[in-house]
Amino acid sequence: MTAAPARLWALWGLTRLLLVLLLMTGEWGSISDLNYYRASLDDLGSRGVADTLAEYPVPAFLLLAAPYALLSLAGLTASYQVLVLVLLLALDAGFLAALVRRGRTATPALAWLVATPALGAISYARFDLVPGVLVALALFALVAAPRRAALLAVLATGVKYSPALVLPALAAPATGRVRVVVSGALAGIGLVAVSIAVGGWDRIVSPLAYQGDRGLQVESLAATPAVLRWALSPGDHEIFFAPSLAWEIDGPWTDVLLRVSVVMTVLLAAALVALWVLAWTRLPDARTGLPAVVWLTLAALSAFVVSGKVLSPQYLLWLLPAACAGLAMLDGEDRSRLGRWTAALLVAAVLSHVIYPHAYRALIDGHSGWSVPVAALLALRNLLLAALCVTALAAAWGAVRRVPRRPRDRAASPAS
Repeated sequence: MTAAPARLWALWGLTRLLLVLLLMTGEWGSISDLNYYRASLDDLGSRGVADTLAEYPVPAFLLLAAPYALLSLAGLTASYQVLVLVLLLALDAGFLAALVRRGRTATPALAWLVATPALGAISYARFDLVPGVLVALALFALVAAPRRAALLAVLATGVKYSPALVLPALAAPATGRVRVVVSGALAGIGLVAVSIAVGGWDRIVSPLAYQGDRGLQVESLAATPAVLRWALSPGDHEIFFAPSLAWEIDGPWTDVLLRVSVVMTVLLAAALVALWVLAWTRLPDARTGLPAVVWLTLAALSAFVVSGKVLSPQYLLWLLPAACAGLAMLDGEDRSRLGRWTAALLVAAVLSHVIYPHAYRALIDGHSGWSVPVAALLALRNLLLAALCVTALAAAWGAVRRVPRRPRDRAASPAS
């Protein structure tokens, strides 16, 4: 190992040790989801798969249940949270190794070294790191192994349904399209079959129904005007801990803001469909179209993050690995532009870290002298995420348009 990778691994060890210590001390509250996973699995025998962690797809349930089952054989289920933390750290280390192998400079690895500390201990107190890294690895595999890329993206979709949005981009390059589509379809059918066998038909749609029943989460982009008004005039709104285990806001404007969220989703979906169609008609192969695929991936994921009525801080883990993977693969102006985009995303992660968990009480209390500054900080974070989404859409449009039309497309056009 050369000196540079050795220093990178030393930095990884130091930063991750600090994060684990932070999780055990000042950010202990972030571990609530790990406690919830364990408590739910404790009741699996009486509730069954259909009613255990039903807000997550069955593959996610299996992912969370596997370490519990392993520990139960030894009677050590009390160590469940520790084992999950160790497994996520191992995944983090594996992704850093992939960045070191693929990156022509240390920049992608350094960006990843900063990413999880920027977001905080919540990076290891949820399992969103898993789909985020799987999507990044799918981008790495696309040029040389499109079938593997499709499989990785489908696995990510099985853990969290949102990564399905990256599949059209992976299938856009013409030379690998059949392999991506066929492999992705077979893998998807396999996951559906496993899900039905383990949890039944209802378990396929339960995560979608769960999301549909949720209200307006305080951290979402759509909730920002209501949260600002709440901070200025606490009596006008109610912030409460919802059955979804998240803090939601209700009161004046919230019905309108929920409709605004739907409109944003429709508009961004239309923009993505237009970009996907254009990419499918123009990208000849994955190597030529790689900048377009990277930007389409980031555009799709960021559109999902900013348009929904739910926006938890760990959602940034869907974007950070893909951005670092793009830095390791792209060249020239595409790489420089993505570098700036990634730096802004890291700033958004830092703002998210400040808000949750450190300033969250001031955000949901509404009676603290810090409530207005924290609400303003949340608004700044959300505006930054919205700007990142728009920038990614624009970059995807530019990257696709730069690719010359494929020969058969030019042949079909009138001669000039």
